Amino acid sequence: MISFGIKYWFIFLLVLVILAASIVFLLYFRNKDNQELTKKQRIILMILRFFSFSLIAFLLLSPFIKNLKKMVQNPLIIAAWDNSGSVTATGDSMQLTSEMIQIKNQISNELGSNYNLIHYTFGQETKFDGEISFSEKKSDYSNLINTLNNNHFNENIGAMLLAGDGIYNQGKNPVNMLENINFPVYSIGLGDTTEITDARIQGIKANRTSFSGNRFPVEIDTRFLKLRNSSLRLTVHEGEKEVAQTVITPSNNDYFQSQQFILDAGEPGLKRFTATIEIAENEKNTRNNIEHFVVNVLENKQKILILSDGAHPDIGAIKNTLEQQKSYEVSVFTEEPFPSNFSDFNLVILNQLPTSGKSMANIIESESNQKVPILFIVGSKTFLPQLNALAYGATVQPRAGSAEEAQALINPAYANFTLSENFREVLEKFPPLMVPFANYQLDPEFNTLFFQKIKNIETGKPLISSGIFKGKKVGFVFGEGIWRWRLNNYFQNQSHAQFNELVNQLVQYLALRENEDNFIVNYDLVYTETDQVIMSAEVYNDVFERISNEEVTIVLSNENGDELDFTFDVRNNGYFLNAGNLPVGNYSFDAEVTVGNQTFTETGNFAITAVNLENNVTQANHRMLYQLSTQTGGAFFTQNEVNQAIEELKNSNSLKPVSYFQEMITELLNLRWLFFVVLLLLSVEWFLRKYWGIY
Repeated sequence: MISFGIKYWFIFLLVLVILAASIVFLLYFRNKDNQELTKKQRIILMILRFFSFSLIAFLLLSPFIKNLKKMVQNPLIIAAWDNSGSVTATGDSMQLTSEMIQIKNQISNELGSNYNLIHYTFGQETKFDGEISFSEKKSDYSNLINTLNNNHFNENIGAMLLAGDGIYNQGKNPVNMLENINFPVYSIGLGDTTEITDARIQGIKANRTSFSGNRFPVEIDTRFLKLRNSSLRLTVHEGEKEVAQTVITPSNNDYFQSQQFILDAGEPGLKRFTATIEIAENEKNTRNNIEHFVVNVLENKQKILILSDGAHPDIGAIKNTLEQQKSYEVSVFTEEPFPSNFSDFNLVILNQLPTSGKSMANIIESESNQKVPILFIVGSKTFLPQLNALAYGATVQPRAGSAEEAQALINPAYANFTLSENFREVLEKFPPLMVPFANYQLDPEFNTLFFQKIKNIETGKPLISSGIFKGKKVGFVFGEGIWRWRLNNYFQNQSHAQFNELVNQLVQYLALRENEDNFIVNYDLVYTETDQVIMSAEVYNDVFERISNEEVTIVLSNENGDELDFTFDVRNNGYFLNAGNLPVGNYSFDAEVTVGNQTFTETGNFAITAVNLENNVTQANHRMLYQLSTQTGGAFFTQNEVNQAIEELKNSNSLKPVSYFQEMITELLNLRWLFFVVLLLLSVEWFLRKYWGIY
């Protein structure tokens, strides 16, 4: 396609005309074969040939025409219906479902004829024209907004009619997403806004893994509404057996308490626990008084090796903590010769090693020790250049000065394991550690548990970090003096419980070895009933090369002995399985793969837990809906004001067609009628030549 200015077009057309006229003149006046024609006949043929040649030459330049076309886009109304269980948590679900269907039909009848009306239901997921059943297990308004933006990008959305209770327990607060809403929201408030008497379990924090014979912490968040001075019993059961209990007496009518219990792990296996709050008098919503959690108790006894350049109170504090757990066997060496083979140990703790006289490189880098997790404790004797040379994911470049004091600042985003609220409270009062005055650099695979707080200034320097580096779990404590934390903990609480919690959690995370067999199945210990059960598998041959040309099968069994057979899909040199949503309960599996003449099997257990989010908070949040409506230019209505909402929409200035002009480009070469014009000119010329006897 060639485009010229108007001036150049005239010049070019003039050249074409002259060339066409010259060719025609040569054909009909200079050619002696045409002397038999009369002057009038030659002029007629010349005109026909001139126009056909000129038109063909002109079209070969691919000229085009630009024009503006007026486009009109009719307004779109989106009706979104909250389909989550919280809407009917305190009322008659069948009656409310019937009422919502009637309202939906009324809106469709009165608005559907004049506007483009589209219906959505939302809860955990947003569905186009879904069925209203109030069966969704979660409420996610942000997912609704994002779905509308994706599905109706650049469309003329005149308004959204939103019917819901305003309760959201997943995703963002929709009021904080106003930049993504460029249309008015007219909301209809559902549910009951009356504050009711309620005792509920708001959340449970517990590690999903523990060891047989150990004790592990569980933190249960509770909330009490309109229950001031009412004593209620909080219990924890393992099956039918009560394992912990306490009595909580709220001091006001909106009372929150986080209660910690220390439970015995007991025998190995997948243990299901139940936390229950006593039902209060006049309490209507009792479904949030109970919550389940699952802990996987492992059988293996963990062997811990501590190596130190001489005795040090830090290793004494760690050893005392670990020896309180029946599942740990601790060995301490404070002088050479150190053990050269770590393969019998689950974790090696190096206290202030390497030093200037003990590089440890030969021992650490030996083939038998390559996969054993290591925890480095950095102190005044640690030779930093040698530590950096070991290349375990951390580089400490010393600056002028020897050491400085640093307090611990917890990282809320740390995810390798959890620490209780009680620990977080005492941590602020722990004395500082002596850390190297240096620049720190960590591999991205590491997560920092504590940052350094120096002279009340929060820094990004790590104090305690952990992660998986080159397939091996590694931890760093960049300071000495944690024995003071143990003493301070006892001074504050007459107990070492919080210090022991930190050491046990860190050591348990590092000591838990990954499966190193030819066949590995990766899965979560706990899924919720709304999660899809997703598993992956890895298969290795005898030289430990990853392969994916064999079939991997698995059998899932529930508590009743019912079995489900699956075959893994092959994806990117690995195996993948999506077993979908499964009912609540405990499950076991047997997976199998045959490589050559060998058959490898893997077994395991996992649990499916119920989702109770929709029963936790049942008091409708019409304030949020009101804010969302007023800040987007819409309005809020109650369930009894549906007629007013419809009239407001009909009179809204936003429900008007949007017109705009679009530039259209048409190539003349694509116009079929021009082809027929050229064909007609040539055909008429050919006919006249034949008719007049010119061949």
